[in-house]
Amino acid sequence: MSTVYDVAVVGSGGFLGSAIRAGLAARGARVTGFTRQDPVLVDDALAPRAADVPVIVWAAGGVTPTVAAEEPDVVAAELDGFRAFAAAAAARPAPPRIVLLSSGGAVYGRPAVPPYAESDAPAPPNAYGAYKLAQERILAEAGLESTAVRIANAYGPGQRGAHGQGVLAIWMRAVRAGEAITLLGDGAVARDYVHVDDVVDAVARIVGASAPPSVVNVGSGVPTSLAALLDLLGEAVGRDRMRVDRRPSRGVDPDSTWLDVTLARDALGWQPRVALAAGIADMWERQL
Repeated sequence: MSTVYDVAVVGSGGFLGSAIRAGLAARGARVTGFTRQDPVLVDDALAPRAADVPVIVWAAGGVTPTVAAEEPDVVAAELDGFRAFAAAAAARPAPPRIVLLSSGGAVYGRPAVPPYAESDAPAPPNAYGAYKLAQERILAEAGLESTAVRIANAYGPGQRGAHGQGVLAIWMRAVRAGEAITLLGDGAVARDYVHVDDVVDAVARIVGASAPPSVVNVGSGVPTSLAALLDLLGEAVGRDRMRVDRRPSRGVDPDSTWLDVTLARDALGWQPRVALAAGIADMWERQL
């Protein structure tokens, strides 16, 4: 059966989901979206609008690192819902291909060392990473063709910094409110920051590929310390507007993490294009 839509985006009201939906549409795809108010699963079956869509992008983000650490019941409920979605998708006569937004910053861990590659065995260092890895495994157990997009720390216009997720959005909100930015520790811990436009480009390439990898990293491939990130933010917003409240670390800082993005280049022809300094300036100018 033919379908009205080429792609469905679950979580289309969120930061990444809304950007992916708009980016795919701008590239000519026929896209529909689903939110918690307009769910993709109805009575344990895919909603009629999603029933025959060939590719479904799962960008729903009901669990953040804070929620994962503090509310295990919420995590269990989210996984139950995702398992029901996977079962409903697998039950279709022509099951859709699933593109899952996973986490490159939380799925990998010791004994592997950064830059983390897809060949490194997953070793989530926290509850959020365990949650994202569980989603990947649910799709595999359902027998669905899928790609887990292990995304680094995504940032860009439209990010709210809700529930402690999105350090640049949190810092920018503090600057606009005339409040001090809080920096815990010495700022040496490093992360991999990737602009939302680069994430959208990677997802679009995965959606359009006939045989994309089952797992692929999407990041800048470069570690940036929190101290360096603060310097770049100062260049964008004006150092005279920034006040930093430096406090001792509350414990051992998490390991620095960044990704090897060679596979995305080789398999998809993708590479990050938005430099961090330019991306931060763009986010500051366009952030609500």
